Amino acid sequence: MDGFDGELHLRLLGERLLLSGASQDPLGDPLTGQARALAAVGAVARPVAQRVVDDYARARALRGQGGPAQSGPPPSAAPLPARRIAPGRRVIRQPTGDLEIRYAILGPTETRLAITFRSNARVSPDVARRPAGMPIGITTVPSISVTDDRGTTVTSSAFSGGGTALQWRGFLTLRPALAPDTGWIELYGERVVLGPDASDRAVTIDHLAEADAVERYLAQCLAVDSAQPRPRAMAHALGALRAAGLVDGADPAIAAIAAVYNALIPQSGPYLLPATLAAGHWRSLLARRGTTGGPRRALFVGATTPVFDGIRATLLDLTSTDDRFQCDFEIAGPIELGMAGDASLGRTVVTSGALDDLGNFYLGQPGTWGWGGGDGSTFSGTLDFWPALDPAATRLDLILTTDRARVTIAVPLTWDAAP
Repeated sequence: MDGFDGELHLRLLGERLLLSGASQDPLGDPLTGQARALAAVGAVARPVAQRVVDDYARARALRGQGGPAQSGPPPSAAPLPARRIAPGRRVIRQPTGDLEIRYAILGPTETRLAITFRSNARVSPDVARRPAGMPIGITTVPSISVTDDRGTTVTSSAFSGGGTALQWRGFLTLRPALAPDTGWIELYGERVVLGPDASDRAVTIDHLAEADAVERYLAQCLAVDSAQPRPRAMAHALGALRAAGLVDGADPAIAAIAAVYNALIPQSGPYLLPATLAAGHWRSLLARRGTTGGPRRALFVGATTPVFDGIRATLLDLTSTDDRFQCDFEIAGPIELGMAGDASLGRTVVTSGALDDLGNFYLGQPGTWGWGGGDGSTFSGTLDFWPALDPAATRLDLILTTDRARVTIAVPLTWDAAP
């Protein structure tokens, strides 16, 4: 990196984008992508990179070229209000389908019930898989009355979530809140017992070495680009890191990441390094790609991490199906799940994965998600993992990784019920 001027490199790129007249790429702005990569590995100071991105975002906007949306300072991981996250799995049969209560979040101002609704309508498989605003047979969000063990009755005021024509997954919100120590609730004439918090989950935080920053950042780009539609995080990162002299094709770790990228994303372009045999956890992911036969089971996780790299995460429950598994999550703080968002380089990129006790690795991607917390400080939704969970696994480590830290939540696979 001797003689490399990160700010000059970014400003020359910004000038080329201005001269090209091209509008912003919806899958990722090259200037923001390269600035983020250089800042992540210490090749340019983050405030300097941010200033360059902001300068050219304004210049491109004046020329009608669009550009990534500018934003104010990202929120911090503010202390969470006192609340109880309680398992309460129960399936309630209805004329139009099955309503599954999975768990409850009992906070000071509202209670949220995590639900899955499965329609019993008979449709063709292609219709069943289509995203839908409402499941077939449901024309409006139902108003559901919930009574707690004190005799207090509250009617649901909102639903958030989404799904397909046959299945919806999300939250019913109850205001005012039920008592935080509620032992059971009743709806549709059936009682749902709320259990204790799962406070026994082992949470480990590892602070990562600066020496591995390039390899780690490229691995994050690989995870981001494996989503659909595919962003261009790897292309932007390699453009910047090659210019800085930080990418060595002879480095086995870098070559292994390139090999996985070529395997996961065929015909991904000429900018990748020569493919070599991928090693480690990635090998198991490639070997099991497309496998099915995962257990159709569910369990409650309910684990909240301490603050790591400026953020805090809660993983709520885990549902395994034939070809994948997913986990509800909340993350508070200055986060970005992906690298094609706004132009703020102060947000922490978070990627997800999982590792079972048989050595199988699983790649996670955000599924349904949205901002919350009033001030936009909380990101919540689902993380979808593939391939299918190995039915012989007895333990799963859920892993969240940032530029500088990795948090692991150990989850024994003691299943609650069929999803």
